Amino acid sequence: MLGALLLAASLRLLFWAAVAAAVHELGHGLAIRALGGRVASLRLTGVGAVMRPRRARLFSYWEECLVALAGPGASFLLALGAAGWGRQFGSGDAYLLAGVSLAFGVFNLLPLGPLDGGRVLRALASRWAGPDAGERLCGGLTRALALALAALGLWVLGTGGNFTLLLCAAWLLWRKEGA
Repeated sequence: MLGALLLAASLRLLFWAAVAAAVHELGHGLAIRALGGRVASLRLTGVGAVMRPRRARLFSYWEECLVALAGPGASFLLALGAAGWGRQFGSGDAYLLAGVSLAFGVFNLLPLGPLDGGRVLRALASRWAGPDAGERLCGGLTRALALALAALGLWVLGTGGNFTLLLCAAWLLWRKEGA
């Protein structure tokens, strides 16, 4: 996966993407800590990270939403800070970091199962209609949007673009919920 990403992007972009990803995960970790938990494990995947909390009791639906939204919140704060750094000092790297972090935060808010937006959707639907309904809604929406993303990725690839959207769609279709 790393080789494919290197073909699609520059090392400079990958560096700032790693910084943005680390800040995003730090946001989740701080929220877990604020709710009395600890990070039990952090597993890096080809397209992101999976953080598992350890806590004496399970998170409530509202706490799950808070933990899920803390990552994109940290991404947006980093984007604002990096944009201010770029405006103050005229740094192209700062603007690159701001753009990558903003994109990372927005992408993670999509209501797709493995992403933070999907975690929020599942928690809210489970709270209001029951856990089975939350799983069904999130799973169905994830499949539908991943197929739409695959179609868009094929179109982008056909018009001379790169294959990044296809990789994201494949990951979303392949990845099991909660894995």
